[in-house]
This record gives sequence, C-alpha cells and structure tokens, in this order.
Amino acid sequence: MKPVIVPTSDVNSEHGLLVAWFVDDGAKVEADTLLAEIETSKAVLEVVAPEAGIVLHLAERLQEVPLADPIAMLFETSADLAEYVRERETRAAAAAAAPAPVRASVKAVQRAAEVGVDLATLQLGRLITVKDVEAAARETGGHDDLPAPLAAEPGVQRILLIGGALGATQVLDILAGSATQRAVAIVDDDRQRWGADVHGVPIVGGTDRLDALFAEGAYDAAIIAIGTSVETRRRFREVCAEARIPLANAIDPTAKIATDVVLGQGNIICAFAHLGTGVRMGDNNFLSAYTSFDHHSRIGSDNATGPSCVSSGKVTVGDRVRLGTGIFIEPDVVLGDGVVVASGAVIVQSVPAEHAVKTKVVTTTVVPQRRSGR
Repeated sequence: MKPVIVPTSDVNSEHGLLVAWFVDDGAKVEADTLLAEIETSKAVLEVVAPEAGIVLHLAERLQEVPLADPIAMLFETSADLAEYVRERETRAAAAAAAPAPVRASVKAVQRAAEVGVDLATLQLGRLITVKDVEAAARETGGHDDLPAPLAAEPGVQRILLIGGALGATQVLDILAGSATQRAVAIVDDDRQRWGADVHGVPIVGGTDRLDALFAEGAYDAAIIAIGTSVETRRRFREVCAEARIPLANAIDPTAKIATDVVLGQGNIICAFAHLGTGVRMGDNNFLSAYTSFDHHSRIGSDNATGPSCVSSGKVTVGDRVRLGTGIFIEPDVVLGDGVVVASGAVIVQSVPAEHAVKTKVVTTTVVPQRRSGR
C-alpha cells in the first residue's frame, strides 16, 4: 500500500482543488502514470503514480484537498485493496456508533459553564478553545453582542469589507491612505472571527448581515476582500448586485493609472500596479502589487492576479481568470474565461476558455557556501 501525495513547493498554499482525475477508481496503473491534476492559488500541479498498482481515490473531483494529505492509495493486488476498504468501512461504522469524546481546554470548560454552551455540541475534531466557546455563544445569541460598524466623517464613503483574512489587510492598507473612503466594518462567514477586528475595523458577523446593515445605513458600498478564489469573488459580486449593494474601488495611491483608463466597480488595485493608456477593465478584479497591463488591453470581471504579472499592449483577459506570480504575456494574446495560469509562465499565444497554463516546478538545491580560508 502506497499513499499518493501531491508534489508541491508552493509554500503559500495549504489546500488545492482536485480539478481532474485521469484514471478511474480501481484502475491498474504503471509507475509515473498521470493520475490527477490539482489547482492551487499559484500553480496547476500534476500528480503521478509513484509506483505501479491499483488506484483507490480518496477524494472526489472538484473537492478541496489538504496538500499534506494523500489523494489516493496504490495497492499491489485487488485483495489488498478489498481488505483496506473493508477495514476502513468497519472503522467508519464504529466511529459513527460511538459518541465522540469532548476535548476541551480547562479555560474552555470554565468559559462554557459561564456562557451556557454545551461542549458536546461542538464537534470540531480538535481541542476546543475559549475562542470556539465564545463563537458558539455568539451564534446562539445572535448579533446583539457583536460590535457595531464604525462611524465616518460626513462626505467620506463608508466601506464594508467582505472577508476578514489576509485580503482584508491589503485593502485596509490601501484605504488607510484615502481621504475619501473609510472601512467601517467587515463581515466574514468564519464565526471564529466574529467580534475580533482587523487593524481596528470590527468583524460584525457573517455575510448574511449584508442586506440588513445596508438597509440600516451602516455603510455606503462594499469591497470583496478575497484574492485567492475567483469563483468566490464572482459569487459575492452577484449577491451584492441582487441586493443592490454598490461596490467600491480600492486603488493604492502608488498605482499608475492612465488618464483615459475606464474602470468598473469593486476593483482592488494594489501598490505600484500600472494600467496603460486605453485600458478597459470590468468589475471586481484583484490586481496584486507590481502588476501591469499595458496600453489598450481589455480585462473582464472577477479576475485575480498574484504579484508582478506583466502584459504587453492589446492583451485581452476574459472573466474569472486566475494568474499566479511573475507571469509575462505577449501582445495580442487572449486569455479566455476561466483560464488559470501557473506562476512563472511566459504566454506567447492565446489560451482557450476553461484551460490551464502549467509550468514545470524546478527543484532548487540549497548547499553551504564555499568560503576561502583567511
């Protein structure tokens, strides 16, 4: 029995999307057979069989998988596979029948008694902390004990951020230099974040509060502060459109944008980005630092880039395109809707919709420096 692990040097990603299986469950394969394809925020990775054997899928297509866990197992014989499946089913049945033990810190037990939370209802698969207990208490108690959105000076656009992770820190850094916009609240569907703050801006609950807070006049426009998933960006843009919540642009003061550029709404343009003359950009794009689209390029909506993506002039980018880090695009290239480009790619020809551009991962060896004697 041999586990099949995703080979990756992408230290920025802990999970990936299993976009394709190239062999059936139970198929017999040879060593180095292409088994699957995994997509991270920076790369498209091919997974090959480390040895010959019979394949057992451990994940489904379009499932998000931890990169540290095996996505499949290889077995020498059908009998070995059948025995493994029987043992796994037996363990699963026993686990389902037995009550799950409650693992909680001493302080979490004390806090649960104070706020009336039943620890047995928190089946987290790990040690329960005080933070978990307080998040459960907030969920039970509704939004009354959550912080209120901040106020802003008259005439300043009040911004609500959707997403309270690393993307929020980037947007907040941009807005910190603005005299016309101020972030007043953040919503995030991770309940463990509720009641906390990011750089002083409170997380006031989940995205289910978008409509109510807007109706109350708590904010004027939203920004989707999520840079790793174009599908999530698209989904929240549509949620805001349906609720008639306007999106605002967040543009770093160091960005260079030509005077005749036409921008849609909800775009995040980070430090030292560049949009050349004649560029037309749609809605809800996330351009990371040092990204440049040169003259007369066309960019659609719901796209996201890593840092230092550089295009020549007259490049066309569709919708829901994801670019990794350090990508170069030649003139007149067209990237269709849903294209994914791995970090380090040099694109010299157009890419059809829903295709991926891969790059080979180069193994780098770190060795001690040679120092001459003194």
